[in-house]
Amino acid sequence: MSFITIAKVSEIPPGTMKHVEATGQSFALRMSGVHSTRSGTGAVIENARLSRGSLMDTIVTCPMHSSQFDVTTGKMMSGPVLELGGLKEMFTGCPDTVKKAVAQMFEGIAEEQRLIKTYDQPVYQVKFDGDDVQVQL
Repeated sequence: MSFITIAKVSEIPPGTMKHVEATGQSFALRMSGVHSTRSGTGAVIENARLSRGSLMDTIVTCPMHSSQFDVTTGKMMSGPVLELGGLKEMFTGCPDTVKKAVAQMFEGIAEEQRLIKTYDQPVYQVKFDGDDVQVQL
């Protein structure tokens, strides 16, 4: 296994994530700290969609089903969740038939969300070479 360059440090502000592709694979790259050959850290997790999720420290929340992963270990922290906060109130002025139909629709979506299988994600070693972010593949 060798290190390959996947991005420039200057492309990814600390505390953010970026979608990167290399060798036919897609990844989410997270940066933190000061970057140089002596300090700073990066984490690469094998699920590029996570790069569009919300990031809080080392925990990323999937934008598709709200599962959470630690980007440094790849471990799943929590499984799929359907967040319906505030939706019920949006339909309070609608006829009862509409409210009932919407409630049934969201119950069906919630059931489907519970069926999603979510697993720990592979992570890869990262190193810096000047302004290059390299990953070991």
